[in-house]
Amino acid sequence: MKKSIFLAALVLISAGCFAQKKNVNAARNLAEAETPDYVAARAAITEALQNDETKDVPNTWYIAGYIGYKEFEAIDLKRQTNQSFDVNVWGDAVYESLKYWKTAYEKAQNPISYDKKGKPKYDKRTPNSIYPKMIEYYKTPALLWAGSEAYNNNNYSRAYDMYITYVNIPESEIIKNNPKAAAEFVLDSTYYTNVYYAARFAYEAQRYPEALEAFERMNSEHAATHALHNEVISSNMYIYQIYIDQNDTTKAVEYLQYCIDKFPEESWFTQNLINVYINSNKVEEALQILDLAINREPNAGQYYLTKASVLAVILGEYEQSFDIYKKATEIEPNNAAFWHALGIAYSDYATKINNDAAYLSDKEYKIEKAKSDAQLAIALPYCQKAYELEPDNAEYKHSLRSLYYRLGMNDKYEALAD
Repeated sequence: MKKSIFLAALVLISAGCFAQKKNVNAARNLAEAETPDYVAARAAITEALQNDETKDVPNTWYIAGYIGYKEFEAIDLKRQTNQSFDVNVWGDAVYESLKYWKTAYEKAQNPISYDKKGKPKYDKRTPNSIYPKMIEYYKTPALLWAGSEAYNNNNYSRAYDMYITYVNIPESEIIKNNPKAAAEFVLDSTYYTNVYYAARFAYEAQRYPEALEAFERMNSEHAATHALHNEVISSNMYIYQIYIDQNDTTKAVEYLQYCIDKFPEESWFTQNLINVYINSNKVEEALQILDLAINREPNAGQYYLTKASVLAVILGEYEQSFDIYKKATEIEPNNAAFWHALGIAYSDYATKINNDAAYLSDKEYKIEKAKSDAQLAIALPYCQKAYELEPDNAEYKHSLRSLYYRLGMNDKYEALAD
């Protein structure tokens, strides 16, 4: 009786395993049929993926991905023959199969049996079936088109998933461990442009860990010589911005300092470090960075303007700021903003003198009022110069009219009326 029960159990187990193998075969047949039924194929393979007898078999996962491949193949034929097709379904088919094939490859790294000497045997057929199809995926635009479509519809998360899946193909273990397959891929500037956009899509989706990881790929040694320089620089700007968005000022500052050392020619990083220090009320640190920047780039007018503005606007040290403002205008004589800033600094200094004299005696006030008017008179030609360079700038026009009014130059004041 016990032997009969044992034999019956074996029959049941074998029958269950056989049924799942039939599901795997059915899934393949349904995907390869003249009129394929991808829904039924996926339903059949789903059972096999969950069954204990077949879920660890590499071929089960290969067939799961193969269904997506056959759907991709059918859609690609429509593309090549100029028929209409759904780009989202096309991209999803590739995305799905790559996901399953990753697991299939991992399963294939486990021994399937051992020979008489105990040496393990592996499933080589499954990896060898996968990598040619991955090369095919990389040479067609399914994932990139689906990602771009998602981006155009403001679905940034899906756009990232599509693009990152594409750029991960040559970086996958399946490809990297097969020299013949790896030789099919050239990681050139186009490749890194796709990495860059994948990172940007992740950033727009606020998937910050994924964005950081993708942007960091633009800092590799290989990217340094193959990626577009402006995309490498932009990637580092985004990394800094991610830390700011996450309110991690410490990491933001550390990263800016790293970028200043790595990209000394890019003033953007220095400017933002200065801004971070100013916004954090670390004025002395800001001035130190400005002095270093001026020593490194003595012909960069923006640094002189920023330093003068810190002295005048934040510290109220107007008299120390004037020569520095003037240095900026000497370096960039056609920069209207520099002339305007210089004029406003004198105008603000005049206001300060006047306000400080408010509680003095009449005699003392008149003396200070004369000093204030003298500063306004100095400010006037600078604001005139700014307006002359950019006559359509409403701010410059308003500043000049204000000076005319304060100096009692009514005719000129009225002449600038809107």
